[in-house]
Amino acid sequence: MRIAWFTPMSQESAIGRFSVAVATSLAKLADVEICYFDADRIRETVVPTRRFQSSKSVTAATLSSYDVVIYNFGNYLPFHREIFLLSRQSPGVCILHDFVMHHFFAAYHLDYLGDPTSYQLLMETTYGSSAPVTGRVWETDEVVRFPLFEEVTRGALGIVTHSEFFKQRVETCFAGPVARIPLAYDAGSGGPGISREQLDVKDDEILIVTIGHVNPNKHIERVIGAIARLGPASHRIVYAVLGSALPSYERKLKAAAKASGLKDRVRFLGQVPDDVLSDYLAAADICINLRFPAMEGASASAIEEMLFGKPVIVTNTGFFAELPDDCVVKVGADSDADLASALKQLVHNESARKRIGALAQVFAEDEFRADKYASKIMDFLWDVRGARPLLELADRVGVELARIGVPQDAKVVDSLAQEVRSTFVRPSPTSNLAKPPRDRK
Repeated sequence: MRIAWFTPMSQESAIGRFSVAVATSLAKLADVEICYFDADRIRETVVPTRRFQSSKSVTAATLSSYDVVIYNFGNYLPFHREIFLLSRQSPGVCILHDFVMHHFFAAYHLDYLGDPTSYQLLMETTYGSSAPVTGRVWETDEVVRFPLFEEVTRGALGIVTHSEFFKQRVETCFAGPVARIPLAYDAGSGGPGISREQLDVKDDEILIVTIGHVNPNKHIERVIGAIARLGPASHRIVYAVLGSALPSYERKLKAAAKASGLKDRVRFLGQVPDDVLSDYLAAADICINLRFPAMEGASASAIEEMLFGKPVIVTNTGFFAELPDDCVVKVGADSDADLASALKQLVHNESARKRIGALAQVFAEDEFRADKYASKIMDFLWDVRGARPLLELADRVGVELARIGVPQDAKVVDSLAQEVRSTFVRPSPTSNLAKPPRDRK
């Protein structure tokens, strides 16, 4: 099978890192070519690559030379705009990395197209006339009610998600093949082995780390409050926050740390190179990876922390809720008491930190492997090829219903879709290739 794998390849893209790892394993099973549009700071890979100037430069003849085209989608317009435009021209299999795609489509319609009306039409078409079309919903927690990932699935030949909760949501709006495959990710190799002393962390101090883009849904202000509630123990904590932040938000967080008496205990390090990030993860005693609302289909940062053998405090929601209870420490989304209790337990109990971290590492090394991902997606691609005639039938039925004036929200549309599915579709074995982690015995 000849596969075109479209992905960002910028060194700043975690999806690019994922793609290189998976494509390297997939190349042992099929003829794979990584295709991309980025121009600067491209990741290295042994897999054959092909760069295109834009989606318009990808001809139908070029795509016809592949048996299947795979599109990787994330919630960031600069990395994924041309991939989206190409997917509109030539349908393929879509890998959805983010549950919430609203920021992508808001930027696409409002900034790139400069067309508020098209954004409003998209919202109303997807969620009905009551959907909010004014105001900046993407800046609120309400955005999880209007994720807009549905727009990516329109016309797709198949969908891959990295969590069970996301797979179930996709199946409510997409009639084609859907598979959940655990996200493949690898731990960074690290730099030259910087010591805790070189990181300015003393042997008797506890290093707590949060990584990734610094935004409100990571609840860093709550973490600062939980550290302050440790009392005298807080003065032997070093809390390192690694990731870029808006200057205004960083000032707010620094003010919170100062007000809590932790000005010298909390460090905002900004965006750091991969080797520095790996050095901090290697040295960390505890990682905190809160997400609420959860906007990702899975969390590469949480997986990386687990691969480093660290105890990770996570929010009990979305992908994180599916992780085994003995491999992470789960806290309620709105419970400061939960967070404070979890942090206190880990700070004062070194054996608990080591036990949870060891279990996390064993689980992650088995679950989130690139070779397993490659094997499962190959099986899924064969299912997709078999289902394509069915999807074409469904499209023809849809065209005929529209021609005779049947509204898309009419009950007959759902009835026909279910009848076609039950008549022609057998349950796909790949849909249950990997049980969600919470079912792991």
